[in-house]
Amino acid sequence: MVTASAPDVIATTQSPGTDSTSPQALVTLSIVTWNSAECIEACLRSVLNQSYAQFELWVVDNASADDTCAIVAALAETDNRIRLHQLDQNTGFCGGHNYTLNRTSTEAVLLVNPDTELAPDYLERALAALRKEEDLGVVCGLLLQSREDDARIDSAGMLALPDGRFALRLHGVRQSQAGKLTSQYVDGADGALPLYRRQFIDDLRVEGEFFDPRFFAHKEDWDIAWRGQLLGWRTLFEPACRAIHPRQFQPDNLRVRLRMSRKVRANAVRNQWIMLIKNTPKTKVWQLLTRALPRQLAILGYLLVAERSSLSAVRYVWQHRKAILASRHIIQSRARAAWAPARLAQ
Repeated sequence: MVTASAPDVIATTQSPGTDSTSPQALVTLSIVTWNSAECIEACLRSVLNQSYAQFELWVVDNASADDTCAIVAALAETDNRIRLHQLDQNTGFCGGHNYTLNRTSTEAVLLVNPDTELAPDYLERALAALRKEEDLGVVCGLLLQSREDDARIDSAGMLALPDGRFALRLHGVRQSQAGKLTSQYVDGADGALPLYRRQFIDDLRVEGEFFDPRFFAHKEDWDIAWRGQLLGWRTLFEPACRAIHPRQFQPDNLRVRLRMSRKVRANAVRNQWIMLIKNTPKTKVWQLLTRALPRQLAILGYLLVAERSSLSAVRYVWQHRKAILASRHIIQSRARAAWAPARLAQ
């Protein structure tokens, strides 16, 4: 469980560290911020403007050094659905959202990236879709990169690849080139704006946590998608749910990657390896190894030649191998569905 050594600053009369779910709220919206002053106000206003109003909004701030908390606190004074929790250290995307998930009990939780802006009916449409099927664990919408008429698509859910990675469906494709988009099952939801059923959250917990705290940030949505498949949950892409998300993190783009901090680059590498170790079914080990090994060896070669600071990922995985293998045992012992990634990326 994520804890803060300093008291939380909460923009309501709730007591910190307790389950503060409003009896009227049926949905929790969780936003994790870190130096998000540039975008957080637009995000919050789009949230507060949702046609479905029975929600509570948790903003967990990871020790921002800018005006993020001041902006959130000012809006909280105008709307009592906002609860601001300030942590005294950066717990990452995973730790921040775990903080909310461990302290709420609403029927569903919508994760909201601070750099997203939701259409007014996003939550209403996503909830309607989620409530149609009991074995539906996640609903994700159509994320667009801009407001232009023929905007490029950021994501339309995720597709599992046979080497243990996940790809954003239709990423970078113009809407006019994507054809008619319809509701369909996909292999996972991008972490920017997924709606999770509470039973899905609780079913996927490993040692009490939904998100693996070791991930900190990056590829945690891949991990959730994979675990969800193993436990037999389905993810629905609903194109009627729309939002803007100008994606910032693109570790496969070398120019973008070189602008990232050393820690972020190392995390992107180590999280891939942790995920492969934890989630690959025993019956698929050799099949996945033949597909994943060439890429992973190429990554290791790149680190040796051009990014030696990220070799800390190797050291981390080795030092924590017993705990990672323990997580693998828990996940695989509970798996109740086959893992069958697509053969080709779309």
